[in-house]
Amino acid sequence: MKKKILMVLLSAVVAATAAACADSTKGKGNAQSSKTEGTKDTKAGDDSEKAGSGDAQPGTEDAGKYVKLGEYMGLKVSLSDTFKVTKKQIDDYAQNMAEYYAEPAYKDTDKKVVEDGDVVNIDYVGKKDGVAFDRGSAKGQHLTIGSDSFIDGFEDGLIGKKVGQTVDLDLTFPENYQNEELAGADVVFTVKINKIEEVDESVKFKLDDAFVKKNFNYDTVDEYKENVKNYLKNLNESNKATSTKNAVIAQLQQVCEVSVPEELLKERVDEAVKVFEKANCVDGKTLEDVLNEKYQGMKEEDFRKEITTETETNLKTELILEAIAQEEGIKIEEDEFNKYVQQMMSSGGYETEEAYYEANGTDAKSGEQYVRKIFTGTKALDLVAENADVKYGVKADAS
Repeated sequence: MKKKILMVLLSAVVAATAAACADSTKGKGNAQSSKTEGTKDTKAGDDSEKAGSGDAQPGTEDAGKYVKLGEYMGLKVSLSDTFKVTKKQIDDYAQNMAEYYAEPAYKDTDKKVVEDGDVVNIDYVGKKDGVAFDRGSAKGQHLTIGSDSFIDGFEDGLIGKKVGQTVDLDLTFPENYQNEELAGADVVFTVKINKIEEVDESVKFKLDDAFVKKNFNYDTVDEYKENVKNYLKNLNESNKATSTKNAVIAQLQQVCEVSVPEELLKERVDEAVKVFEKANCVDGKTLEDVLNEKYQGMKEEDFRKEITTETETNLKTELILEAIAQEEGIKIEEDEFNKYVQQMMSSGGYETEEAYYEANGTDAKSGEQYVRKIFTGTKALDLVAENADVKYGVKADAS
């Protein structure tokens, strides 16, 4: 599937609803513990490109010039999902998440020399300038050689070494390492190879009270599953709201006629390219360089075509919602708007309003104008969705 370069406007319109439900399995006993320094975070992933960063563009004209509104109240919407949480979903999610974080059972082997692919049991201490640094030490740590779990040179440095041997590894942390105090630093890891083991496939994972207490900070499996249930319910409510609004927008595009002005479309595409370049063309890189690195050598012409297609779809939705807002006399109340901005800042990781506005335009002023327009569109969409005849758990084409 062709990778989308820009998020559609719809994402911005419904983001407030989607962001409202936090991950309730975190906080009390999140399975992912503090990561040891020197390891690579392979479970959480690295979402370095934040969704929503620079995907919105400023400025539309009077929507009434370009939109002929149809019967937008009382839309009939059908969704196949019931958005109800079942016992099987709870059990499956609880089991899968526990297994994901569970340490396998291991058994000893007779191997004495470390090879690529071996599971080694090690003790290690990491030191910078002769001083052990935080979260740089462990005892009885299992490491699969070749898994690329530790910083470069750590695993390779153990290959060919013998069980019982202690090795000093002179290594350097990556310049972009997440801990700024260690980024680019020269360090020494002193590693003792305790033994070479292998996974004991005969031992099956068991989800019990002892496991959830150790890994999730819950006293019992029932308490853990109750937390999973609440998380899934919140997630389903968020998905329900998002899916409903998606379906409502699809219906609006059917009943309303929109003519997107070419000049406005071109303006938006140009602004989108500028914002993309601002976010990605750093350290002297050109747009061509970025497209080669991130999008398999996509040509600028094709890049602009894809942006144009996405932007035109976005504009149609935006203009429809703006026209409805005008028709219904929807106004912005500052207190409500400020709460919306704070919520979007929190979900997007923005520290200041100015940073959030700049991410939604070429500067803070144009960004704020656009965010206000999106907020008004959100209120219009809420109004239409509240008055829609929505049925769940039926075929999408049912009446």
